[in-house]
Amino acid sequence: ALDIFGANRRVIEGLRAQRDYQAWQLEGARLMLVGNVVAAAIRQAELDREVDLTAQMIALEESELKIVEQRYAAGGVSEYDLRSRRTLLAQTRAGLPPLQQQLKSVNDQIAVLMGKTPPDAHIPVLSLESLHLPEELPLSVPSSLVRQRPDVRAAESLLHQASANVGVATANLFPEIVLSGSGGGVGTSFVSGGSLWNAGASLTQPIYNGGALRADRRKAQAAFQ
Repeated sequence: ALDIFGANRRVIEGLRAQRDYQAWQLEGARLMLVGNVVAAAIRQAELDREVDLTAQMIALEESELKIVEQRYAAGGVSEYDLRSRRTLLAQTRAGLPPLQQQLKSVNDQIAVLMGKTPPDAHIPVLSLESLHLPEELPLSVPSSLVRQRPDVRAAESLLHQASANVGVATANLFPEIVLSGSGGGVGTSFVSGGSLWNAGASLTQPIYNGGALRADRRKAQAAFQ
């Protein structure tokens, strides 16, 4: 096929744009996965610190309660002060299990993001001190920064594919020319013959079918817009 009007070229161009779209979709999924892992890791470090501080507060309040009990036995404080200390300790103790449950849930979330089951993941506990922001960030103009986003590049690939479809629909309005050729030999069982070849060309003129091809082109143009 001579492809004078570029139908085959635009078809290939559209397929390549579709391939690029799927590649950027995959890249976007990878970035989303990385972002979720980072967010979960930071949340894990926060919860681990809260659990540790809550345990320290419980230990301190237990020590203070013992002192208050001794002072109450000696008549130094009222029963109201003693009951207030016990209530405060009970409230602090009640806040520890929910934090531990949240920490377990975050660890399970990280395990799922890693593609493992929670019992087999063996998630290490990170500390806030071990997490650091990058000291240097790459500098770029806002337009370049936005164009690095996979969703933007994927949308750009869809636009490219739509443009190629307009080209295909336009080329279908014109005739298609195909060259063909063959070669071989001719002869009998007793006498060898000579070589034989032929070449030819065929021209296919599109039939508009009541304007169907033009309507297809308008549809492709509308999708591109």
